[in-house]
Amino acid sequence: MTSYLSKYRRISLPVSAFFLGLILLCSNVSIASNNHNQSLVAKNMTQTEGLGQGRMTYWGFTLYDAKLFVSKEPKGGIALDIQYLRKFEANALVKQTLDELKNLGVSETQRAEWADPLAKAFKTVKVGDSITAIRKPEGSTQFFYNGQFVSEIAGESFSQAFFGIWLHPKTSAPQLRKVLLGQSCPRVNLEAYCHD
Repeated sequence: MTSYLSKYRRISLPVSAFFLGLILLCSNVSIASNNHNQSLVAKNMTQTEGLGQGRMTYWGFTLYDAKLFVSKEPKGGIALDIQYLRKFEANALVKQTLDELKNLGVSETQRAEWADPLAKAFKTVKVGDSITAIRKPEGSTQFFYNGQFVSEIAGESFSQAFFGIWLHPKTSAPQLRKVLLGQSCPRVNLEAYCHD
């Protein structure tokens, strides 16, 4: 296994952004139209605007469309809407999220603490389903499945780490990060993700 991994670069795609951990030989991001759940985000955030959006593909198979929203108000929150183009089981989404958090340096203890709340946040998704994560001004993260509230995970540390799966400079999906953030760094509410 070690020799195989030394020959090929391992790329772990985000979940949630929300899906199976894969050894990838090829991945691609293209611009995609994703107005899915825009009204949901606007209802839960003030002075909201869409920033970047992209489509993640693997060997030509489309996986999901992602769109990043941000409030223009300081500490006004951010949101990531993922519309799935393939089916993914809930337990695989949880596992991949925890793997991505590990790759970003989140401790084993902290990941274990977040495992159960994440299991409540994710549902099995099929083509056309969506998971929307919204970071509230107080720092908690709300999860919506097809526009319906599912759960909320408290804590700024979780929020920063979770959105970092897509936005942190060390994300495993740098091409997607680039199209989501565009030319928006540095910017209010995104400061934590704009520096190496």
